[in-house]
Amino acid sequence: MMKGALFVHMVEFAQRELGETTVEREMLRLNLESGAAYTSVGMYPFSEFERLHHAFAEAMQITGDDFSRRFGCRTLPLLVAGHAIPPDMHPFDFLEKVHGVIHQDVRKLYKDSNPPSVQVVERQGEQRLVLRYESQRPMAAFCGGMLEATMDTFGCGDIYRIERIDAEPRTERFAEFVVDLVT
Repeated sequence: MMKGALFVHMVEFAQRELGETTVEREMLRLNLESGAAYTSVGMYPFSEFERLHHAFAEAMQITGDDFSRRFGCRTLPLLVAGHAIPPDMHPFDFLEKVHGVIHQDVRKLYKDSNPPSVQVVERQGEQRLVLRYESQRPMAAFCGGMLEATMDTFGCGDIYRIERIDAEPRTERFAEFVVDLVT
């Protein structure tokens, strides 16, 4: 099961990209168990999320990974809107807090939630950061999009390069992202 907030955000993202009519048509075509009546606090089968994701990516004529990345870029500002971020905070400091603070807050608010593990495994000042994504859900590309959006949110998108490193075989359940200062 998965928290409804990402369902709601994905439907809104798809509506912006495809229009409400196309999104409604796709959801009806899928004949979803929930009836596609999502709320942010509800719990829904992850299989529905995957079906919607696939249908929206196909309708947009892009790969599932590209859809996930773009969706992650769009979603980050919505998810951090309720968290006070000091204006002088460096994006690496923010990223170090995601798992230890933000995901812990999610667990407190929603006892039945199971957020991914998003942890900084290496940091070299403001020069380099290695972020590890691990989850039961195959959403590493979504995490990559959120990482891109983080750097953009802090006004650093053009001075850092992000490289994704996958284990073999690639599963979307695990990835590392290396963020290096461009010199």
